[in-house]
Amino acid sequence: MIDAATELLKNLWKPLVAIALVAFSLWAFSHWRYTAGHDAADQAWQLKWSSRDTADAAATLKREAQERAEEQRRQSAADEERKHAEEELAKARADADIADRAGVGMRKQLDTLQRQLAGSETGRLSATVSASSARTEASILLAQLLSESDEMAGKYAAEADRNYVAGQSCERVYDRITSLSGK
Repeated sequence: MIDAATELLKNLWKPLVAIALVAFSLWAFSHWRYTAGHDAADQAWQLKWSSRDTADAAATLKREAQERAEEQRRQSAADEERKHAEEELAKARADADIADRAGVGMRKQLDTLQRQLAGSETGRLSATVSASSARTEASILLAQLLSESDEMAGKYAAEADRNYVAGQSCERVYDRITSLSGK
């Protein structure tokens, strides 16, 4: 039986080899086409992913540029408003200085009046005039109170001016930033 198989193999080896070569060639060609199609699909997807990544990067850069421009616009508005507020504050300080100088002049006049009233000798001459002495002392006390209240009013007015300027400045910055960012 081995002899018969060997004999059969000797007679059919050429057609079997030809069939094996044709089968191997068909398999190799199919495999080559399959991998070529697979590689082409990979390249197509790679191209789509690359273009998507490029578009995403461009959109990110554009958004960052817009955000930077918006931040610069806001900072510019805030800087401009800060400058405006400093100018207003300087005007308020100048007005406060003028008012303070006027207050100093008034306090000097009150001091002079106090000295005049205190130095008045007529209050000591008679009993009827002693009643005016009480009025004189009350006038001196009122003059002192007026002087102190004027000084405190100046301090409160200066603080109120600073707070008003700061509040107005803050409000204008907010309005400028929120009104322009909506555009």
